[in-house]
Amino acid sequence: MSRLQGKDAQNIVKDKRGFTDREINWFWYHNQHFRHNPYVQYSSMLEKRQIVHAYFDLEKDGEYFLKSSLINKDKFLVNESYFSWIDKHDDRLLIFIINTIIKMNLTTPPIVKTINNYEYFLNLIDNLNINKDLKISQLIEARSTWSSHKSKSKDTEWIKDNDSKQIEWAWEYIKKGGYQPFFPTPPISEHQKYLYTLSTIDLIGHINNTEAKELFLIKMKKTWSQKKYRDEGKIKKPYHIPLTKVRHEELKKMSELFEKSIPDVLDFIIDKTYNECMRDNEDKLKEY
Repeated sequence: MSRLQGKDAQNIVKDKRGFTDREINWFWYHNQHFRHNPYVQYSSMLEKRQIVHAYFDLEKDGEYFLKSSLINKDKFLVNESYFSWIDKHDDRLLIFIINTIIKMNLTTPPIVKTINNYEYFLNLIDNLNINKDLKISQLIEARSTWSSHKSKSKDTEWIKDNDSKQIEWAWEYIKKGGYQPFFPTPPISEHQKYLYTLSTIDLIGHINNTEAKELFLIKMKKTWSQKKYRDEGKIKKPYHIPLTKVRHEELKKMSELFEKSIPDVLDFIIDKTYNECMRDNEDKLKEY
């Protein structure tokens, strides 16, 4: 086997016929070798290569199978140059694209044994039963959709990528939130959980609508604030604050509305006003 030369192909392996792993996988599914070799489809590429080449080396019809497969490969397999905008390590982007492609084609997510979301994306796009021109068109649309629906930093910056406790909470909240999209692989690190959380928020705006996403974020942020407040275990000291009768009645009505005690309502108002007046967009104290 030989390796392609060049910065963008440093990990692409070619065999005696010049086929890459991706092409071997395409031949594998296109010619339905997996039906006759059910225990091989999740095995090594070496076994797949041997079976694919043995098929093309058949004394009878092997040459025909090879030519037919090459013709169909040119019809269905998209050149990887069309994937140049996709960061292979950006799980947030990959999950968005995968869910978008699945939605476009109204297809069931294929079962692929991989721990790599980019590999899953390749398998999905390669084995869609539409020609490569339609696939390219869908990729262009997916890119535009991503640009439109990727959440703005100001909407998600309150979720800190270095706060392990918050990330764990956010991930559990996402799983219970009713909007969980399709995840090709489970997150195996805190950073992946963070990216999966952001991708879910992005997809709510795309698969549902912008209003649904805004409401989800408001509720999620409020729930986190309440949890933080409870976890902080604040010890309240008694204070006597003289209030007019009108203010007292207003507080009483707010207390009934929010189903909170008057001290809790006051605490909420002070906390909200303090943060709005004293902290900037990065949650740092302003200098006056």
